[in-house]
Amino acid sequence: MELGKISPIIINLLKTVENFALTAFLQGILGASSMALGALIAVAWQPGRKFLAAVMAFGSGTLMAAIALEIASAVYRSGGVLVLVGGFLLGGILFISLSKYIDEQGGFLRKPAASRRYVVEHKMLESHELVDYLAHSEVMNALPEQERHQLAGLLTPHHAYPREVLCREGDQGDYFYFIGGGEADVYKGTTWVNRLTSGDIFGEMSLLTGEPRSATVVAVTPMELYQLDKENFANILSQSPHLALALSRKLARRLQSATDFEAIVPPEDKVSVLEPLVEGDRQMLAKLAQSSAPMAILVGTLFDNIPEAMVIGMNTNVTPWGGAFLFAVFISNFPEALSSSFGMKQAGISNRRILTLWFGAVVASGLIAMVGYSIGQGGTLLLVAVAQAIAGGGILAMLASTMMPEAYELGGSSVAYATIIGFLAGFLISASHF
Repeated sequence: MELGKISPIIINLLKTVENFALTAFLQGILGASSMALGALIAVAWQPGRKFLAAVMAFGSGTLMAAIALEIASAVYRSGGVLVLVGGFLLGGILFISLSKYIDEQGGFLRKPAASRRYVVEHKMLESHELVDYLAHSEVMNALPEQERHQLAGLLTPHHAYPREVLCREGDQGDYFYFIGGGEADVYKGTTWVNRLTSGDIFGEMSLLTGEPRSATVVAVTPMELYQLDKENFANILSQSPHLALALSRKLARRLQSATDFEAIVPPEDKVSVLEPLVEGDRQMLAKLAQSSAPMAILVGTLFDNIPEAMVIGMNTNVTPWGGAFLFAVFISNFPEALSSSFGMKQAGISNRRILTLWFGAVVASGLIAMVGYSIGQGGTLLLVAVAQAIAGGGILAMLASTMMPEAYELGGSSVAYATIIGFLAGFLISASHF
């Protein structure tokens, strides 16, 4: 063949490659663009829990169908059972391990589910230290080891400053307190009654009787307090006869000496709740957020989207500008970014940083999709199958550890219907290409 005829062929081939690479980039941008949309909405408005749950469940169902029909089936045809099973398992292991490492570096704020998981694990580690710290408490020492750790896991830390009103006479009781350190004075009206120190407790009488607090407690020095809310107090009291006995002895001595000084934290001093986190976790989360690295949050956000963007890029030649997988990624990214952005906002991260984070993730997803396209073009069928299997396992791990649990927590059992509808939608879109 003459050189003059070969040159146009090469040029056309290069143009085709460039066009597909650009297509992969744009598809990556398109799939991730809903993250930017979710972040924009979150900085100005918070949608209802049911809405978030429904969209998240719908996206989860669509992703599951797309994974089964567009990833798992392709891997099985190209690489066989071993590649399918091994790749998916490896992808899941890598995702969970790296996700845990990123959380420990401060990236746990990128998603509410990651935030809750990190807070729970952090509290479990602290419970052992807290048991030792409160060992001088008569009530804590009266409990068996297992019940000590159970109680410690339910306590919420609170730092009080001098002259801070911890409890106010006449208010309804919602909390029971352990004093870990510091001192506080007890007043009946304007009359000084007693001084509380490390190891003392207060607030339990009002929770037991339902009567208003009978005294006011004011911090004298900086204090470390640990509070237990009414619901958890009732639950653990019904399960622990040792705690009931210890409290009875404490109350008997107190009544005998006429120093009944129960009180409550006033409304302005209560620890608020970060939805959708569990009761009492916001204070801990805000404290942890101060040490979280913005770069870790960024890396964590990109990490969560790498498997999806890679698959989008590798599928560019197969389903250009179509396919259930691209549709599912777009749908699933929206509620995740929306809820994550709101959680970051509540943790004190500025709107500017939130928007920069998500818009940067959108652009990065496009670049990752181009990398995926390059692997699909330059690699062997076996290499592509392995890469797709690992990515598929990572996406399934993400669904199981974040999206699906959060959808259920926000919407309850009703999310099953949205998940089924999403799965059917993904199946029908994928089936239309076969």
